Amino acid sequence: MKCPKCGYEWTEGHLYCDNCGEEFRIVPDFEPEIEEEMNETLSTLLVELAQEEMPELEEKGKDKERIKKQKSMPHKARRRNLWMAAAIVFCIFAASIGIAGVYWHRNYSLSYQIGKAKECAQGGQYTQAIIYLEKARTLDGENGEILFLMADYYYIQEKYELAIDTLIEIVEAEERYSEAEVESAYDKVISIYSKMEDYQAIHELLSDCTNEAVVNLFQQFIAKPPEFSFVEGNYEEVLPLKLSANTSGKIYYTLDGSTPDEKSEIYTAPIFLETGEYTVKACFINDYGVKSDIVSNTYRIDVLIPAAPEVSVYSGDYYEPYVIEAQAPENCNIYYTTDSTDPTADSTLYTSAIPMPLGKSVYKFVAISEEGVASEITMRTYKLTLHTEITVDMAISNVIQALIHADVLLDDQGNMRGMSGRNVYKLNSVMRIGENGDYYIIYEYYEDATGIQTRTERIYGVNIQSGAACRVTYDETGKIVLVDI
Repeated sequence: MKCPKCGYEWTEGHLYCDNCGEEFRIVPDFEPEIEEEMNETLSTLLVELAQEEMPELEEKGKDKERIKKQKSMPHKARRRNLWMAAAIVFCIFAASIGIAGVYWHRNYSLSYQIGKAKECAQGGQYTQAIIYLEKARTLDGENGEILFLMADYYYIQEKYELAIDTLIEIVEAEERYSEAEVESAYDKVISIYSKMEDYQAIHELLSDCTNEAVVNLFQQFIAKPPEFSFVEGNYEEVLPLKLSANTSGKIYYTLDGSTPDEKSEIYTAPIFLETGEYTVKACFINDYGVKSDIVSNTYRIDVLIPAAPEVSVYSGDYYEPYVIEAQAPENCNIYYTTDSTDPTADSTLYTSAIPMPLGKSVYKFVAISEEGVASEITMRTYKLTLHTEITVDMAISNVIQALIHADVLLDDQGNMRGMSGRNVYKLNSVMRIGENGDYYIIYEYYEDATGIQTRTERIYGVNIQSGAACRVTYDETGKIVLVDI
């Protein structure tokens, strides 16, 4: 069979011409002229039937010869012929109505077009299915089911851009559709973009979305600019500036006004802005690699910087023990380190004088105000050398031997009765104790079976000249007292 429009050979099972797209019409189109002709014929027959029933009207007719011939026929036969003719006309009329109904159903029935589209899709004829759906759209342009089916058929054919364009029609006219349909359209579009790994397109789609429910539903795809915990301006206090993002990812920032990027500092904790002027710029990059706009704030901080701590003992070489004392301005705390790192508020808090350690040592002190402003750092280096034949190891051994003699320890390994662990002894410092002379100050630790050491309350002293060991305690006034072991 050939196409009546272009003459191209029809493919069996196809409903449209593969060449020109002409629809194959199993039932011919209904023509209004045929309906008019049948109506005229039926009208004529009905008039004749009426004339048979009303003889007085026949005399007034123009064709008297025809009426006389009809009268010459038997009455019942004439009636039968008229009724048969009427029946035939009625059947013809009914058939024409039926044909018209089939034609209307095929061309103007929404359910028929959608049904045929699904039927084609089940057979893998997605292009033909979309043709039916396009026809359905001319009947109902705001039907969500049609758009979703079209998008699905495009997607199956890997025509992703066409599928997206179809779904965007729902997104852009969301007031015409239900909330569920709108969310489903966004979900499908985002799924397609994700498959294409076009996360920037998802970001732009959701950035333009005014539907709060949808934005919250797909928050992870949006890269909003970071938010600052303080508005820009002038401050008379140190600012612990916090930066936050709308979802998971990384915030990059600069403090000198330069443009932040992936090579800039990564925000992990509050940024303390002390005295000075700062132009803080930040951007956010989410887990999908989408970068936000850059946000910038300028802060001018004017706070009083405390003076650096004053340390009582200057750097140098020493041959007798000293205690190191530090002083800071009012309402400031002093923190210090002994490992050459710069002290911060997380370092060791200075609370009292520090005995100078034996050998070389480095101390760094800093004063930090209540507002969190840090002073300059005061650094001291010491080298303490003692003129004595009593070494540290000898001093510790003397303590252990004294405790064995006092039946506190069982052996020189520090074992004790009824205990699974043992005692360990370590040098803490060297201290001058009044008129008694200089002493090694040794702390006691308990080491359990797992090797964990915990300091006890017992402190021992060993005279650096004689090697005599004793307990070191304090009286009620805080004065150091030496007690025999």
